[in-house]
Parts: sequence; C-alpha cells; structure tokens
Amino acid sequence: MNKIWMALGCSLFLAACSPPIAQSQQQAAVQKSTAMHAVLSDQPNLFHDETNLKINQQFNSAENPTDAEITVEQAQLDDSVMAIRTEYELKRDQDVWKIVNKKQSYQCARGENTEKFQFELCP
Repeated sequence: MNKIWMALGCSLFLAACSPPIAQSQQQAAVQKSTAMHAVLSDQPNLFHDETNLKINQQFNSAENPTDAEITVEQAQLDDSVMAIRTEYELKRDQDVWKIVNKKQSYQCARGENTEKFQFELCP
C-alpha cells in the first residue's frame, strides 16, 4: 500500500513540475502571427541595440484587422545620421502578416535639412 501512495505522490510531483507544453506552443503561434513579428523578422536585432527607439503601430480596424502600418524610428550613434525611420505596410494573409512595402528615410545631423526625414542618404 505504501508503494502505491509513493508512486502516486511521485507522479503528481512530476506532473506539477513539468511545463505546460501546449500553452507555450500556443503562445509561440500567437507571437508568430502578429504584425510586429513580421517587422522583427525583418530587423532581428531591433531590441538588442542600445539606442532610443520609437514604434508606432496602426491597424485598419480594432477587430480582425487585415492591414497594418508600423513605423520604427531608431536613433543612431553617427556623426551624420541622427535617426533612421523605417515605415512598413503589412497585410494579413489568413493568419500570417506579410510586409508588402518598406520605406527607409534618414534624419541628417548636418546639411541643409536637419529637421525632417529624407529618403536621400545624409551628407
């Protein structure tokens, strides 16, 4: 009888210690289906760099969106470029967000235009 209680106790202990695999797989699937995940796939080191970062994300609707615009503005430690802005247009294809357009612009630290972002490279 003691062996049965010991085996039952051990199995309950092991079941309590094991991580919920189904939940972590579900979270991974949710993360991979976001518009931000598509941007992070394009810029995998975005959060690894120690710079100021602005991210703006807008969807075409609050429920079940199909279009998104994400703007990433990242400060630069450069003497000619103050910041780089990357603008993404995304569309959802079933459960997967895909980048359909990407534009990059620069805010120059010197030259005639230092206030606004421009598509030409900085001098």
